[in-house]
Amino acid sequence: MALYVRQLKLGPMENFVYLVGARDARETAIVDPAWDVAAAVRAAEEDGRTLTHALVSHHHFDHVNGLPAILEHGGIRIHAHHADVPKLAPELQREVTPVAAGEAVEVGPLRIAAMHTPGHTPGSTCWHAQEALFAGDTVFVNACGRCDLAGGDPEQMFQSLKRVSQLPDDVQLYPGHDYGDVPISSVARERQNNPYFQKLASLTDFVAYRMRPR
Repeated sequence: MALYVRQLKLGPMENFVYLVGARDARETAIVDPAWDVAAAVRAAEEDGRTLTHALVSHHHFDHVNGLPAILEHGGIRIHAHHADVPKLAPELQREVTPVAAGEAVEVGPLRIAAMHTPGHTPGSTCWHAQEALFAGDTVFVNACGRCDLAGGDPEQMFQSLKRVSQLPDDVQLYPGHDYGDVPISSVARERQNNPYFQKLASLTDFVAYRMRPR
């Protein structure tokens, strides 16, 4: 099944918001709706797509501040890992369908699986659709998410990056921010170039490197 993916750079923090679905279907998910939902809706409409689901990678404000607008848009179901749902505003919690590791959201004929990757937050989730991984703040191009914020855990990040590193070489990695030299990477490229992936042989070395003063 061919994928439809559109990458949108929105807001003051260089966030990437994604539209994803099966190319031959109209149903489309928006990953991490934030900052300018109207622009994302317009982009979907330009491409003849219908937004049916919103997928949340984690609860931080810069990734979820568009959820109220998503609810106003109507007809869009929101999904987030159950560990991060309590961190959302109460009025949003009631509208979110919690997911667990390995569960999938069906967007038309496309199944998008929740890959639980804690470390940045307890519920951090990469959304995996065929050859695409929407990595939120777990993996960036040549970097990984911070572990020194509330709920962060470098030991969990170590295990999460190990799981990502074991995905097939050709899986395309779509980061949550435009922090790298390219906007889209791959698992193979990150294995070769990402310094955090180079530290995965030793938990002690990884934690020391991730938590070193900057």
